[in-house]
Amino acid sequence: MSQHSGSRKTYGECSDCKRQRIAVAWCKNCDVINLKENFHNWTSENTKIDEFIKYTQLNAKSCMDCLEWIEFDHFDLIENINKRGAFSSIYSAVWMEGPRWNLDEEAEIWTRSGPIKVILKRLNNSQNMSQEFVNQASI
Repeated sequence: MSQHSGSRKTYGECSDCKRQRIAVAWCKNCDVINLKENFHNWTSENTKIDEFIKYTQLNAKSCMDCLEWIEFDHFDLIENINKRGAFSSIYSAVWMEGPRWNLDEEAEIWTRSGPIKVILKRLNNSQNMSQEFVNQASI
């Protein structure tokens, strides 16, 4: 898929806009537009978290370079591992769909990697979250 031209990798052109991709199956132009068009389909119900997730999506350099809001019912086998973070309680879980993995260009849909073990953080007092938490998360 990728070719070397000098020391720069190329990932082919986007099938929609014909621009050069900047990563495997990632067109900075089209994929960011698609993420932006999907903003109205999800919310954490916290403006600061939503804006932080949107920021990572608008500035992503690959499909794995941004955050995604996942509804709680998409997790299974949730277990409290009895650890606490600065702003949260920590759990292990299985994300049934898994992250976006590969773009089926003909169908124009992302396939997902399937069940994957993840760490969940239950935010304490998340409706009154401070900017300090958002700053810590962005690091």
